[in-house]
Amino acid sequence: MKAEAQVDIIAPSFRLQRKMGGPASRMLTPEAYRKANAALEAVIPPVDVEVKRLLDELQQVLMARAPGGRDIMWNNAHEIRGLAGTVRKTCLGQAANLICHYLNDTDSDFQPDLGVMQTIVVVAFQALRDDADTDPMIQVLVQDGARAVIAQRHREGRD
Repeated sequence: MKAEAQVDIIAPSFRLQRKMGGPASRMLTPEAYRKANAALEAVIPPVDVEVKRLLDELQQVLMARAPGGRDIMWNNAHEIRGLAGTVRKTCLGQAANLICHYLNDTDSDFQPDLGVMQTIVVVAFQALRDDADTDPMIQVLVQDGARAVIAQRHREGRD
């Protein structure tokens, strides 16, 4: 009796497939696919740690109301937005984008509204969850944050 050849079945990584643009992932060999998926999955925990650090720093600067704090907050939000794109956390990227949008076109000494900023920071922390992009409540929170930013910019005469 002949020994059967070993069959290697690889479960698809939809995160990797989305990152590679769908059809491009079909060109990967099983070994390359395994390596790429492992690399992508390995980068997520350190990215989450860095995002938490950036959000904590943003929150501290916000609460301190220090001169020049606006630049730190904008830079942190911009960094978070980029990291979110790397690991395909859409809601996190949207929350960070709200902070960037709110702080755009403001001077370094601008003091943002605490309520609006805190709301968005809370949404960003929630968006770190692995299931955030499929949780309809997180999506509602992001939409609420967007409405709050639009309303606050209007109150401040910036839109």
